[in-house]
Amino acid sequence: MRFTLSTVLVALAVLSEASATMMSPRPQHANLARRITRKKRCIARHGSGNNPIANVASSPSSSSAAPPPPAAQTPNNQNNGNNNNNNNHNNNPPPPSNNNNNNYNGGGITTAPPNECGFGAVPYPTQDSGPNGNIEYLNCGVRGGGWNPPQITLQNVVCKPFDEVVNMPGNPFGGCSQYAWMFIAASQETGVPSTLLASIAMQESSCQPWVTGRAGEVGMMQLTGEKCPDGYPNERCYDAQTNIAIGARYLRSEIDRAGGNLLLATGFYNGWFQGLTIDAANNKPSCGQRNNLDYLQFVFNGYCQGVDPSSLGMGTFRNVC
Repeated sequence: MRFTLSTVLVALAVLSEASATMMSPRPQHANLARRITRKKRCIARHGSGNNPIANVASSPSSSSAAPPPPAAQTPNNQNNGNNNNNNNHNNNPPPPSNNNNNNYNGGGITTAPPNECGFGAVPYPTQDSGPNGNIEYLNCGVRGGGWNPPQITLQNVVCKPFDEVVNMPGNPFGGCSQYAWMFIAASQETGVPSTLLASIAMQESSCQPWVTGRAGEVGMMQLTGEKCPDGYPNERCYDAQTNIAIGARYLRSEIDRAGGNLLLATGFYNGWFQGLTIDAANNKPSCGQRNNLDYLQFVFNGYCQGVDPSSLGMGTFRNVC
């Protein structure tokens, strides 16, 4: 094939133009797009302190993060026997503070009917009231014509279960804990609640088996001598199991004698009688031998609720020493 000079010159011109085009720089917008793509890849790999989206992307997933702390919970809301507490009396006591009754769970109030002295029951223990009615209700009549208690019975009394109160932190039954099975056995025999039996033991002796009372009462349940085995105070009568069993049987017999009235029977246990007055209770050779007119409040609204009466300054009459 023959090439003319003009053909060769045209071909060289075309090749020169193509070479120039191929060697020219990239347009500016193409270079910018490439830089942005590289920046995104870098951020995705390493994150950026100035980019909140990058920071979130680089944080651990919720499945591997530590769980949040639990929300704060509000605490639930109710020693020894002290018959002669001398704290100042407050006619309008507030509900119990967490210090004294942090673990008290109200069990309602007694369904016993009101009487001429009122009622005044509240679902928590206070200085002069509680689930079984206020002290004037329990002691109705002692300020006037004579004690005539309301009809509180084994069926309507409010008394916490023994296995509950002995496991309450700060409960007053520490001295009774080693004898718990004896109170339970006596309760099973007589039908008298074990908490009530332990409450009387706390009130009478602070659950101390070798105590002798000022009038010669014997042991944990403070039995009078004629109730002891063989009819007189002896070593057998101080035995805790024997003493508790005799005390429980005696209280059961008094409940039956009182026609089922538990308050009347418990008063009998403490030497009260129907028609008792303040003057009669105090007419004893010494203040230590008086009938404790705060007794029912201590037992039924204090110990029976798992509360030490002294922790609330319980009592109104304060007539013993």
